[in-house]
Parts: sequence; structure tokens; C-alpha cells
Amino acid sequence: MGYRYRMSQDELAYTYEHAQARMDAHPEYADKHKKIVQAHSFFKSEKEALQAAIEQRKNNQWGCQIWAMIEKTDGVYRILNHWLVTDDGKIKQSAEYIGMALIYDETRLERIINNDVKIDDIIAYD
Repeated sequence: MGYRYRMSQDELAYTYEHAQARMDAHPEYADKHKKIVQAHSFFKSEKEALQAAIEQRKNNQWGCQIWAMIEKTDGVYRILNHWLVTDDGKIKQSAEYIGMALIYDETRLERIINNDVKIDDIIAYD
């Protein structure tokens, strides 16, 4: 359906490794961006995050996105159950800086709402 952005291992590796290099090169900025992300509320499942994002969009909060934390274990990149829903530009910038994955952007969320797609049709797990 294309509502959820599924990232390949190559895409996850690129996002994760470039962020690690950037953070290693600028630890003071990395620390600032980590604190911004950690101070923001997050969801422990994709389904909860998607429900919250759809609600925000319906309340005319434009620019809402869903970001997810990436981890690397034994050479495999995974999406963690740490889902960030935000319409705040500073938080989006920090999520990108520390290498979080953008899973749902504004266009995808809008299509879900406009097509009245059931969340269970998008989330087949959790």
C-alpha cells in the first residue's frame, strides 16, 4: 500500500552510520540533539504513534511526522519501539541529526486520513 515507509538494510545502515560519524565528529551538538529528542514524549508501538499522528493531523496540526529510533545489533539494523510524533521543526532536525528514521511523512499521513485507511491494515504486527 505504501503508507508505511519500509527501509531496507542499506537505507538503515546509511542513516545510522552517517549519524554516528556526524555525532562522533561533533559530540557537543550530538548531546544537545539527543537531549531534545529524549525530552519529547514517545510511543512504544508504531500503532500508538500512528493513532496519535492521525489525531494531530485531524486537529489541523500540519507538518506532523513519525520518526523511529534505529539500533545496530550484530551487524543488523533494526527499528526500535521508540516512535516520535512531532510537528516541531527543532525536534525533526534533532531526530535527523542523531540518525532516527523518518517512517511517516506528511504526505503518507494525509493519504491515510483521506482514504480512511484502517490502522490495522497498515500495521500487521506490534
